[in-house]
Amino acid sequence: MPGPRPEIFFDEADDATELVKALQSEGYTTDLRREAFAGDDDAEDRAWVLVVTPFDDRVVEMVDVYGGWMPGDERLPGEPVEGPPLPDAPKRLKRE
Repeated sequence: MPGPRPEIFFDEADDATELVKALQSEGYTTDLRREAFAGDDDAEDRAWVLVVTPFDDRVVEMVDVYGGWMPGDERLPGEPVEGPPLPDAPKRLKRE
């Protein structure tokens, strides 16, 4: 008997719906719904949850592209972009 299907979470509805369209065009079955996390009082704060059948490596690849995340996924996103160097000390202002 198969175990529970992995859930994919999104903060933005647009990201979730774009992935749904892409997966359905490749023949996957999808179920997208809103779900509140513990302590979420505002309906707008609810995450979008996507369940995909069948769940395979292709789905995992696409989740990375469309900005979703899965509980327990310990893979790190791409390397951070380097910005300008930060100062070593606070900036001192002259008083007149």
